[in-house]
Amino acid sequence: MLVGLGLYGLFALTFASFRINNDGRVYFDFLRRFLGEDVQNGYTAQFATAFFNLPFYLAAKAFEAASGVSSAFDTPLTEISITIASTVALVVTLYLGWRILNALELPAGPAVLLLALFGTPLFYYTVFQPAYKHAVDALFLTLMAFLLQQATERSSSRLALALGGALAVLFMIRFANIALVPGVLLALVLVRQWRNAGLVVAAGVVAVVLMFAVPAARGITLEGDNQEVRVALPDFFGRNLERSDYWGVCPQPTGYTLNFWQCMHVKLGLWFDPWAPAKMLFSVERGLFLWTPLTALATLGVVLLLVRRPDRRPFLLGLSAAAALLVGSHIMWADFWTGGYSFSQRFLTSLFPLFLIGTAELIRRWRGAAIGVLSLCALFSVFVAFNHFYGYRGVNERDGLGTILNLYVTGERTPDGLARTIGVHALDRWGLR
Repeated sequence: MLVGLGLYGLFALTFASFRINNDGRVYFDFLRRFLGEDVQNGYTAQFATAFFNLPFYLAAKAFEAASGVSSAFDTPLTEISITIASTVALVVTLYLGWRILNALELPAGPAVLLLALFGTPLFYYTVFQPAYKHAVDALFLTLMAFLLQQATERSSSRLALALGGALAVLFMIRFANIALVPGVLLALVLVRQWRNAGLVVAAGVVAVVLMFAVPAARGITLEGDNQEVRVALPDFFGRNLERSDYWGVCPQPTGYTLNFWQCMHVKLGLWFDPWAPAKMLFSVERGLFLWTPLTALATLGVVLLLVRRPDRRPFLLGLSAAAALLVGSHIMWADFWTGGYSFSQRFLTSLFPLFLIGTAELIRRWRGAAIGVLSLCALFSVFVAFNHFYGYRGVNERDGLGTILNLYVTGERTPDGLARTIGVHALDRWGLR
């Protein structure tokens, strides 16, 4: 296990993107403003990731003050600290996943953990985009899964309170994670833990209120001045509603009239498309099952485990229902289901524990054959990830898997050319070229 983690660490150090950009800048600026630094845009409504990063950022500042060293790899230490935070989140995620696999009496060796890691989007968002929130999101969903597995084995008020807290943090990482709650409650109801189900809800509500109060006490607003008004989109129910400020939630911009759903789109990004969840899984553009095919096989593994282990069904059904509801919830965020210029389906990165369980079950059933097939899946995802990260001529956020593979069909890019690009990057990182 240590050798496996060491090899991953070498891979991460060689290819990690230490600079903070895009969405990562939002959480980083919030963190800095929370600490009293003069930041122009230090706001966010989904700020729990910044709290996780906080001790790593403070450690970087303390080291800088004590040593006088302010950068490494041509990057400020404070930005590198966020990459370290994501890496720590990953290590703890793997540890919790290992605990879950042992509890389910499934293979839990380094091959299982690393195959699941490199066969899902998680590796990309801890190496190539570590400043995003997906590594921390996966950590807390894995913690939720671990606590839920324990809670279905024995009734415990402490476990219920911890589950509520984990769900609260997940909600404050991504509001869409509210969809996980019914799955957790289902698992507890199936084992007749009605009181503990109530404790989960109560603890979650209290924790969310307390977390919202923290930035408010620092005078930080939870949203910025949204100058973007997407009025060109039609009302998705085809109705024209009367002009209103909708209870003060969405004041009408000068010169425009927004109906209710346009208001919700501007404020919360809500937009309805019943096909969005299917596109998130199966489309060439950003389909999880195509960009990272191990996830499709691992989903089959979870189904097989459900059939084989009726004694574990409350936990497995609860976790599976939570995952399905999370996917389904994106029916309401349809115009941004791709996640922009992202690798695979970044909004489903947090479902790592489900795919880890499915991977372990496949290896338990067909050890050698499963490891071979799953290794090919993981290698394919890593291949696509490098192509996506390094980019190509004319790259844009609407490109999909077909565009990347077509580079090799047309000869615009070759495998040995990609290998040389990777090698040059690796040598540059270590100062060997």
